[in-house]
Amino acid sequence: MTREEIEECLDFDLFQGDFGEPGDCELSNKIVKGQQKYTCFVCDGPIKPGEIHRYTTWKFSEIFTYRCCNECCVAMVNSINGDYLDTDDGEDPIDARYALGEKRRNGEPA
Repeated sequence: MTREEIEECLDFDLFQGDFGEPGDCELSNKIVKGQQKYTCFVCDGPIKPGEIHRYTTWKFSEIFTYRCCNECCVAMVNSINGDYLDTDDGEDPIDARYALGEKRRNGEPA
């Protein structure tokens, strides 16, 4: 990803408008290289060791961390840029990634 794409990825709202509670705050938000296997917050798929991905930490009532795989990061950038608007289906790619995650979490075939 280019520097601009990284910034756009980091600007993407992972919680899609869920404003949370007063006092909720982001503690960290960066692009990292995975040191071990993780699970993507968005698509619920694997993040492999060595994969470049988004890592963010939030304080709600306690500390939570979220990781997003590279493919979901690309979808975030395309969503912010509106690149999907010129495709045949016009579907926002990040919506498809969240839907995939919902299926995986519910044990449905992906």
